[in-house]
Amino acid sequence: MAASRRSEAGRRRPARPPARLALHPAPLAECVICGPESGTGLGVRFRRRGDAIVASFTLGALHQGYRGLMSGGLLAAIFDCLHSRLALVRGVVLAVTARIEVDYRAPVPLGRPVRFEARLVARRGRVFETRAVARLHGGTLAAESRAIYVEIPPSRLPAGR
Repeated sequence: MAASRRSEAGRRRPARPPARLALHPAPLAECVICGPESGTGLGVRFRRRGDAIVASFTLGALHQGYRGLMSGGLLAAIFDCLHSRLALVRGVVLAVTARIEVDYRAPVPLGRPVRFEARLVARRGRVFETRAVARLHGGTLAAESRAIYVEIPPSRLPAGR
């Protein structure tokens, strides 16, 4: 597809924004995991790669659990944010966590990048079943996650502040 398209009037329209922008909508601007406006957030940036949602994140001292290692709860929180993007890219405004499971396979050292990848396993109506992995540099499996998300109808969305 060309970088720009012509409208009926013959004027050029700007190219569509990059796919990653759809992964960080305004209602998530203050999310502690991915929000660009969260003063204390991690700033994890998600991207599409084919049918998958991916991210890479390098851990710092603020992410420490046991000495020199990432907090397991923080790893689960990143998975939670990652899984939800699979509904978002399918046009769902909000899907909430019904269940999330994390199997920890290897410790995650600070100062090293961790690569995340999530895929949709099945969709049944408003229910999304997803799977994700986190890998250390070199490909070592750090953790696996499975989740169930349920779409919230727009009429039930919380009002803005």
